[in-house]
Amino acid sequence: MAKKSLSYHDRFTRAMLANPRVIEEFFRKNLPDQVRDSLDFSSIQLQQESFIGDNLKTQIVDLLYKADFHGRPGFLYLLIEHASKADPLLPFRLLKYIVAIMEHHLKTTETKELPLVYPLILYTGKRPYNHTVDLFDLFPKEDRDMARETLMSPYHLVDLTQVSDNELRMHLWYGTMAQVLKHIYDEDIYPFFKVLIEPLKVIEVQGEESYINTIVTYVMGFGETPHQEDLYKVVKTLKTVDEEKLMTLAEYLKPKIYQRGIEQGLEQGLEKGLEKGLEQGLAEGAEKSKIEIARSMLVKGTDTEFIMSVTGLSQEEITKLMN
Repeated sequence: MAKKSLSYHDRFTRAMLANPRVIEEFFRKNLPDQVRDSLDFSSIQLQQESFIGDNLKTQIVDLLYKADFHGRPGFLYLLIEHASKADPLLPFRLLKYIVAIMEHHLKTTETKELPLVYPLILYTGKRPYNHTVDLFDLFPKEDRDMARETLMSPYHLVDLTQVSDNELRMHLWYGTMAQVLKHIYDEDIYPFFKVLIEPLKVIEVQGEESYINTIVTYVMGFGETPHQEDLYKVVKTLKTVDEEKLMTLAEYLKPKIYQRGIEQGLEQGLEKGLEKGLEQGLAEGAEKSKIEIARSMLVKGTDTEFIMSVTGLSQEEITKLMN
């Protein structure tokens, strides 16, 4: 009986709030002055999209109206709550719906500008709504000011292109990693790595073999240099780098089959003529190549942990290749 009554409630609410006169009067009555004054009421159009999950559709109605604010496209989002018990996390749920609306707008219009989405909640429960409608009240009291500042301020960007190497060298662990990320696209990685070898030796003394191997794998796998032999000689000065593993890297990490896989991926993506196709083609080509590399390394007897670090394949995927 409850589901039936909610279904009637849903149909009634949708029918009423699809009526242009009801829509205009409702928004004129309930919008704040600033929003109301910027809104072109003649532009309001009910949309078909819904952004609530199926599990909540017996408790909630959501209506999306496209509208112009100061001549620019935006949305009015009306969430109608007719559940018997109010949801204390409603502000968080509403935030997710707003983000979903923005994402849908970006996909359908292919624009790079976010639309204004003004949310309203029409609560029709049996008792007065007794929870907060402020998102930041959902955080612990001690964290609310920081949460507000974090979410409502410009995000913190660490742009390594604007940080000097000298500044990064002041921080051994983070700084070494950051320098590698900063220089990995150098046309020739060798001059940078010759300088990097000294902090790597300091780290090596502290017994961080995994850290060293991760950096060496990354640099040799993705860095470019016409001085490969010189690069190998410098890497070999690190005592924790196994020479057999080093030669495995040289032989397998950038073989022709890997390049061929990338080229096949590009070709497949371009044939599809869509960005999505290109991305999928690249991913499929690279994935096939990683599997070929892993198979070759297994034949050579390379240990699985090293294969995992080089190819990015999981233990389960490598085990399947062994069978």
